[in-house]
Amino acid sequence: MSKVFKVLIVDDEPAVLAMERRAIRKLADFEIVGEAYGVKQAVRLYDELEPDVVLTDIKMPGESGIALIEYINQKEKNTACVAVSGYADFDYVHDAFTQGALDYLLKPVEAGKVEELFIRIRKILNENADKNLNLPKAKVSADELVMQICEYVDQNIAGDNSIVTICNRFHISQPYLSKIFKKQKNCTYNEYLIRCKVEKAKTLLMRKDDYLIGEIASALGFSDQFYFSKVFKNIVGCTPREYRSRF
Repeated sequence: MSKVFKVLIVDDEPAVLAMERRAIRKLADFEIVGEAYGVKQAVRLYDELEPDVVLTDIKMPGESGIALIEYINQKEKNTACVAVSGYADFDYVHDAFTQGALDYLLKPVEAGKVEELFIRIRKILNENADKNLNLPKAKVSADELVMQICEYVDQNIAGDNSIVTICNRFHISQPYLSKIFKKQKNCTYNEYLIRCKVEKAKTLLMRKDDYLIGEIASALGFSDQFYFSKVFKNIVGCTPREYRSRF
């Protein structure tokens, strides 16, 4: 019998919670075990229920959803966090990824997008559960482990390199991943991942006749060109199109 994954949904708008509830309840292998209207309530429910997936709004009264994702990232349990944001708040999505979000949904949340994302999450969680059952924890130094992770990311830049997947693949906790990257690279794992993607993007953008910007975004694992452009500009200081025009 397949495992049923527990879901916590967090939003200060009852209508959004209701939409997410309807969409998730249609999916096999997922059960909504809690709903929260703010970060403090969400933290209490997270500690009590230990969900496998947390779907959280970014902008809420009081603390933001980013604080919740950061809190979860410090725990020993590898939880799949999804950020929910509007286009006007899209800069917050970058911060959410930096703190360990697996993916994001844009408001207004569409049932089809929820289903598409949760099918991907199911695949990740099931694969990671199988790996944890079959493989022993590797005994390597922090230096070695960071090097192995970096090599894996470089060779699988367009693949699923989320914190959840990396932690389960290398049999470590989210806090330990954060600790070793802070020490060895002076950044979080997700910051490192984003920098790698941007550096590869810069190389590809110089090849004007070979790739469209949308093709580069897809090749680097970005779910859409809009987010790729926002991330690129945040780090480089100009859009991919502006960067390409220099050459």
